Amino acid sequence: MKGIAVESARVSASLGAESITSGILNRLNISYDPPAQPVSYPGDRRAASCISVDFDVTEPSRAKTNHAGTSALLELSEEFGIPITWAICGMTADADREAYQRILDSPVHQEIGIHTYSHIDALKCDAVKFEEDVRRCLNSLGLDTAPRAFVFPWNRENHFEVVRALGFRSYRGKERAMGAPRLSQGLWNVRPVYYVDQKSLGAEALMKKYLSLSVGTGSVFHLWTHPWGLGIDGDVSRMKKTLEPVFARMAELDGQGKLALSTMGQLAEHFDSTMVPGHERLGPSASNSGSSTSPASR
Repeated sequence: MKGIAVESARVSASLGAESITSGILNRLNISYDPPAQPVSYPGDRRAASCISVDFDVTEPSRAKTNHAGTSALLELSEEFGIPITWAICGMTADADREAYQRILDSPVHQEIGIHTYSHIDALKCDAVKFEEDVRRCLNSLGLDTAPRAFVFPWNRENHFEVVRALGFRSYRGKERAMGAPRLSQGLWNVRPVYYVDQKSLGAEALMKKYLSLSVGTGSVFHLWTHPWGLGIDGDVSRMKKTLEPVFARMAELDGQGKLALSTMGQLAEHFDSTMVPGHERLGPSASNSGSSTSPASR
């Protein structure tokens, strides 16, 4: 991840007015997989945005910055009307109830997703222990409705049978891609495009180029981050300033009817309701064992 972020910064500095190409995406380890035919996103838009945030503190030194970063992201969300999917780690919500409650109380839609309770590594535990940890998270958050978005800690994917059985409909896969969500392992994989952290300082032009390419190709512009990842020597204000024009551009494109401002769960719900059974337009056939397909065009 660090190497990719450093390369992203180099590309951002060198691009100038140049647009993002598939070759540049390959340099950044991002698959170029746009829909072969137009895809209808929520609101009958032809592209979508999604922001997912991993609300976790696995090192005590990150706690203060995580709190500040959460506030900064919520301020951006509320200023520009951009919904966010929060992948909540239960132990972090227990440790910082104020920040968690601030998410719940936001006047703008904030989707609560699940990131396990103890930030357990799905590759290093059996299915029983994994399910116990996820259920503990669900019980600790006190939600009125069942969450639909799941994010694996460290993006280490495993035990999909547990995730499906607990009612989740979407997840964020490890592989980065410019494209539409893909039905994989019986869930909608809302694939990420760009990870935001301290090394993204000043990369607003690059992020806006990704956004433009997403709109132009009918793809999902999926940013993801950690609140503590916005801190530079504990200060999140500089990264907030970097993100402001990106949020502003998303809101502008929404106002123009070109972009659906979505959460992971909303995308899954939309494609669950619109996908034609058995239609295999954009990729290999889907199954619960691993192969995947993208949503049908309409």
